[in-house]
This record gives sequence, C-alpha cells and structure tokens, in this order.
Amino acid sequence: MEIIYDGKTKRILSDGEKVLLQFKDTVTGDVRGKLDTGGDFVVGSVEGKGVASAKVAVHFFKLLHKFNIATHFRGAHTDSEIEVSLMDKIPLEVIYRAKAFGSFLVRYKGRVEPMAQLDLIEFNLKDDALKDPLMTSQAIVKLGLASEDELELMEAMARKIASVVVKALADKSLELVDMKLEFGRADGKLLIVDELSGDTMRVHDKIQKRMIDQIELARKLGLT
Repeated sequence: MEIIYDGKTKRILSDGEKVLLQFKDTVTGDVRGKLDTGGDFVVGSVEGKGVASAKVAVHFFKLLHKFNIATHFRGAHTDSEIEVSLMDKIPLEVIYRAKAFGSFLVRYKGRVEPMAQLDLIEFNLKDDALKDPLMTSQAIVKLGLASEDELELMEAMARKIASVVVKALADKSLELVDMKLEFGRADGKLLIVDELSGDTMRVHDKIQKRMIDQIELARKLGLT
C-alpha cells in the first residue's frame, strides 16, 4: 500500500480503495528529549507502543459509536492498524484541557498552577511548520477553515467526547489531563478523524499520582 501521510506517531496507507491508519512505535517528548505523550518531537521508539495505541484507539472509537458520535473508524485491521474512511480533514486541532499542563503552563507561566482544573477548549492551526499556533474563532472563520456553526458543533462534540473519555478513565482510577481531537467532513457532516489513544491524550494515574504512557494506558484499560 502507498504511504499517503507519514507523521510522528502514525502513517496513513491506501491502495486506492482501503485506507489504513498505522500506529508506529515512535514516542514523542519535549525539545530536551523528555518523554511526553503531548510532546512535539519524536524522541525515540518503544517496542509494542504502536500495538498499544491501536488497541486503545479501537476501544475509544467503539465507545464513541455507542454514544452515537460519528467517526471515520471502520474497524480493526491488524494489531497495529485500523481501517478508516478518507475524509476532507479540517486543518485544526481541537484541544480539550481538563487540567493545566504542558504548553498551557508555558504559555501562562505564573498565572496558573500545574494540574489546576480548566475544562476549556482551544483551537490550533494544524501546521507543523508554524508550530500549530493557537487560533481565535474569528480568525478561523475569516480564513475559511470552518464556519461559525461548525465551530460550535466541534466544541459541543469535543465536550461530549471528553465526558465519555473521562468516565471510561475514572472507572480505572485514571483521569484525563488533556486531549487532541481532529475533525473532517463527509457529505456536509462533521466526523471525528485521526484517533483517540495515548498518543493524543495525557492521562494521570490518581493512585500512583503520575502520568502514564501509551502501553500503561492500554494495560490499565484491560486491553493487553
């Protein structure tokens, strides 16, 4: 199959009919090389991480479907690949922040305590060359990236997804810190694209009081 996209933690493959999302063993971190599932840099590789991320993605996609949340997910393909529908992707990252962490702390240094409760949504332009800058809703509309109605729907869907994920994690004594969502269009309808896994969310273990990685997340969810 042809590689039509090769990202930090995933590839998109296609043979013209079937589209696969392939999860890599690569892990991300900060500019110093410290591991961070929300990091912007590839800092290494961990055997089994791709399989763990795929299992978590399948788990959450199936859960979203139970709550009638539309996604591009079609089914599991291999241990490290899922089949998806190819969408017209909206070039935005929709960030749900349950708690203050990562870039939010850096951006507002001295004005917010680490892990303070937030429950807010941010929009970033999805552009690695520009370092995914924060965007206002007015700028998004002016640039023609999404309409006001679409932004309202994206925020509503993001909050609904967050509530589903928060409940699923809480049942395992875990808590969501933040997560990245992406949206696409199909026949004028908004759907969740990309994926939900330890690659796109930060998760905190409430008992051990520390962040957990992708493999730990899969294990604590009972998927491995």
